[in-house]
Amino acid sequence: MNHAFVDASWQEQPDGSGVGGWGLVLLTPGQLPARHQGQLEAPDNNAAELRAVLEAVRAAPAGEALTVHTDNQAVIACVARGRGPALLSELTQEVQEEAGQRRVDLRAVYAPRTRRHMLTAHNLANEAREGSAVSARLLPHADVLIEQKPALPEARVSLRRSGERVSALIPLDPLSEVPPSAQALLAALTLAQPGERLVVRRASKVAQALWQRPERALLPAAHARLSQARAQADAQGVEVEFLG
Repeated sequence: MNHAFVDASWQEQPDGSGVGGWGLVLLTPGQLPARHQGQLEAPDNNAAELRAVLEAVRAAPAGEALTVHTDNQAVIACVARGRGPALLSELTQEVQEEAGQRRVDLRAVYAPRTRRHMLTAHNLANEAREGSAVSARLLPHADVLIEQKPALPEARVSLRRSGERVSALIPLDPLSEVPPSAQALLAALTLAQPGERLVVRRASKVAQALWQRPERALLPAAHARLSQARAQADAQGVEVEFLG
């Protein structure tokens, strides 16, 4: 089953027109989450929300079922029952026709904005409306998980990108001037490909702080190694995003 988390953002302009942004996160089995966003002219927020559904249908695999998660009841009515506000009738028909042509079995369910992928879709929509979409979001990306137990001299680093999964135990040097958690992060960065965004989960607060500002390292050797890693990542176009 494929899932799309959709949201929109809308603002009325001084001339009475409206500008909106839509965002969606598409989940398909065996693939990394795909993020999409766009800006549009729209009469209201509901229209922008329904446009996100249309884009989800276009992005989803043809011939497969798709569940759309939204916090908008008008969108649920349009998708589930083919009816909603009169202002959305034309766009509702377009969604249904697109789903029919691509043989996508479409349904819509409610999801609160506080859910992780819903929040991402919300942020994507806001960025698109404001015209401030961060270019890093458009980079190919990989999910990285760092698992480290204080009592063990090693950490497990797992990386997942489209078509590839890597997992390895990384030995940590207790005598190094670089903190163990930062050692694990630096090991994860060696798996990055040029021009890729790494979405890193469970990196310690210490590792995150030192990566963002290597000068915070108290020992010169640690400062030098972290600064070198940052410079190398920048030269290769590698972006790092921390989650959790």
